[in-house]
Amino acid sequence: MSETIPRVALIGDVPAKLWGLDLREWQRRAWQKIGAAGTSREGRLLVGTDWVFSPALQSGLLAREGAALIVQDDTGDARLAAIHLPEGANMDRAAASALVSKPADPAALEALGLTPVSMDDLASSYNKALRKTEAPYALSVFTTAPGGIEKRQFEGSYKGVTDIVTKYAWPWPAFHATRWAAAIGMKPNTVTTLSLVLVCVAFQLFWVGAWIPGIIAGWAMTFLDTVDGKLARTTMTYSRWGNVYDHGIDLIHPPFWYWAIYVGLMREGTAYEPVWLTGALAVILVIYVLNRLEELAFMRRFGFHIHVWRPVDSFMRTITARRNPNLLIFMLAVLAGFPETGFLLVAVWTVICFVFHGVRLVQAFAASGRVTSWMDR
Repeated sequence: MSETIPRVALIGDVPAKLWGLDLREWQRRAWQKIGAAGTSREGRLLVGTDWVFSPALQSGLLAREGAALIVQDDTGDARLAAIHLPEGANMDRAAASALVSKPADPAALEALGLTPVSMDDLASSYNKALRKTEAPYALSVFTTAPGGIEKRQFEGSYKGVTDIVTKYAWPWPAFHATRWAAAIGMKPNTVTTLSLVLVCVAFQLFWVGAWIPGIIAGWAMTFLDTVDGKLARTTMTYSRWGNVYDHGIDLIHPPFWYWAIYVGLMREGTAYEPVWLTGALAVILVIYVLNRLEELAFMRRFGFHIHVWRPVDSFMRTITARRNPNLLIFMLAVLAGFPETGFLLVAVWTVICFVFHGVRLVQAFAASGRVTSWMDR
């Protein structure tokens, strides 16, 4: 393979939009984010402008010189979606370009010295960053409506292993909120800033014992915490700073919420001795840090998240004592009229989850042979 990063030549003009952007502009962003040298009318990687690829498939195309990607589209026809011309090859570029987005002719491709390949030849189905298995996709706006492509991209941007609320409650409203934010040109960091404001609002409401308004503000914050990342990935506006900003807030704010809830409970007066609530707060805060250290130790040693080691770990991630499951426990207790009991239950659940992950960490370090994720097949 050549060490020169290819430039992408987008073949054809298509009057369509994705996530509020002209398709050619969206393609330009997508290919630059994945590592291409840019897009233009000329380049060694010939791609039909109508084709939208999964990130893994884009990476595979960039790395595979001589590949001619053939895709079975939604109509059942085999079409040529992209060609990666070898560097320095004596090849008729005009003839090659004319084949892109047309019915695939393997014999004609081989006559040009190219290798017909499928999506599975170029991309793995395991997405380590998003902790999920996902088949690579190639969709054409000529056969799949832009709205259908956006839905598929949104699904692809979602983490496969996450908490129960994010996984089951937020996808539908988050998709529509993300489309709306993209249509008006809202930036992901703006959404993150709004979520930070809600962090502070929830903190203040918890502090004074305003449980229902505080919980509403908390859930609104967690919802925006889902939208900002999806908006960044779908509009190709993600950045290192945005990632630090978003995850920094996620990491820092939960202990402050627990502290505020404790203060609010102490203001109200409870049926429990204060020492119980103080002990619960200490347990929650200390184990919050220790849980993070467990995850860090596993990641440093094995190179992937503990939550995707085995199916049981992935299941446990949906209910483990993180912000959203803990907020759900507390909300149910508040609705039942026992907020202080909810706080104690959060502490108990935190201990149970800490012990579970601790046992799994010890088992991983003691395992014979190479430790790999069950999703990495």
